[in-house]
Amino acid sequence: MRFILFTALLLAIGFVRADSKPFKGKAQQIPGKIEAEHYDEGEPGKAYHDNDVKNSGANYRGPTQVDIEKRPDASNGHGIGWTRKGEWLNYTVEVKESGIYSIEIPVASNKQGGIFHLEIAGKDITGPIGIPDTGGWQILKLLKHENVKLTKGRHVIRAVMDSQGTSGSIGDIDYFKFVKNSK
Repeated sequence: MRFILFTALLLAIGFVRADSKPFKGKAQQIPGKIEAEHYDEGEPGKAYHDNDVKNSGANYRGPTQVDIEKRPDASNGHGIGWTRKGEWLNYTVEVKESGIYSIEIPVASNKQGGIFHLEIAGKDITGPIGIPDTGGWQILKLLKHENVKLTKGRHVIRAVMDSQGTSGSIGDIDYFKFVKNSK
């Protein structure tokens, strides 16, 4: 009984994370590229939240609610699609060096997309990132988001879908590539 109470206390104050686990057991490396479809492993509400229970896309990871899209123009042949307000994905990362980073994000949207942000421990680290009209769902365009401050160590980055655009979605996302600024 004491062990259960002690574990509950540690969970409550944030010393133990029991929610999601790194994709394939290994933290994503920053600097580096994180495939959007390589979000953490775990149950809905712990590793991710998707508004509908059915994966509208490909069976890339087996049973999941997350909408994974098979697309030939994506770097890994897949990306995240059918994104809606309120959805989120966790990514366990290992930041090798503290500093200021830029993030390269290939995205697609037919009409104006929506807005999302990245956060660590509930703190917004990017501000709003808007997805433009790229000319169609099958046309990826590279977004570059600057001045993202990261500290060395292991973190869980959460991609949070904030608001849908006139496309009816936030947009399709291929990957997040973190590049450390040389300054």
